[in-house]
Amino acid sequence: MTARIRSSCLKGFDALVSELNGDDKSLITGAGIDCSRLSDEDYFFPFGDFTRLLSDSASKLNCSDFGLRLAAIQDQEILGPVAFLALASADVREIINSVGQFLYHYTPAIVLSLKEGERSYACLDFVGLHASSHEQVVEHTVGCTYNIISLLTGGLLQPITVNFRHAMISTQEQYQAIFNCPVFFNQHHDEIELDTQCLELKLSSKNPSLHKLVSNYLSMVEIETDSISRPIVLASHQARHLIKKLLPTGHVTRELVSEKMNMQGRSLHRKLQMEGYTFDSLVDEVRKQEAEKLLKIQHIPMSQITGALGYSEQSSFNRAFKRWFGVSPREYMSRATHGNLED
Repeated sequence: MTARIRSSCLKGFDALVSELNGDDKSLITGAGIDCSRLSDEDYFFPFGDFTRLLSDSASKLNCSDFGLRLAAIQDQEILGPVAFLALASADVREIINSVGQFLYHYTPAIVLSLKEGERSYACLDFVGLHASSHEQVVEHTVGCTYNIISLLTGGLLQPITVNFRHAMISTQEQYQAIFNCPVFFNQHHDEIELDTQCLELKLSSKNPSLHKLVSNYLSMVEIETDSISRPIVLASHQARHLIKKLLPTGHVTRELVSEKMNMQGRSLHRKLQMEGYTFDSLVDEVRKQEAEKLLKIQHIPMSQITGALGYSEQSSFNRAFKRWFGVSPREYMSRATHGNLED
């Protein structure tokens, strides 16, 4: 399925093109995007069309930093409902982690993740991005990530460096004006390097209750599109949310989950099959993800983690963990502590 992006990604596009003496409607139509639907916040169009639009705009308007300029005039509102998660987050760490978790509501073509260490990195990966003519969309995405976090922290974010995989396409002065830090090219990753202390920067707009409410809502809704580009709920995503809630009870069955989803067990089985899952494989996947999260939290007893994942015996958890990661939980923790886990 072709990855799509929310139409809000073009917020401010018309104003920027006008400033550069261009015709925004001509550029948008030329990229295959329906101009008449851009005011519909639930309109999604192919991510490849967005990539082409930014590249064509930079070329036709003779503006090498077009993607960066567009990012500079945008804020968290481009993210749609994920914007509420960003606003309600407690600190920079939570912004990156929670927005990254639900970024597919904006587009599944972009993956945002946080790598923590002495220096930490907000890492950006692009799914199915073609090698040619991609620089503008990459710079736009990195620019938006920086700008949104900077705005939410009142301008206090100070990156150490910004790294791009591609070669430089604008001047150092143009990059410096956006990021206010050294910018490097032909690197291994597209990322923003941060002092780990930056992750503790607090947000004045933090709202734990709203954050939890929005997280629960977004967990229940998977952005795919039907013939009229409206969000639909995938059974696997709804079931995943219920499985996570039921794991600590030690009683996770297809019958119980299907009952809470108001459907028959056989209907859930068929829907999951259509989405590439069995109920058991989905439970196993959720357990693996939750195990990895819990082991990153210090001072949680292994017995507590075992119970939180719904295992009645430590040995059962140990066997499952070794199947998932190739090592025992204690060996995994030891390697993580000493920095010996592979990236």
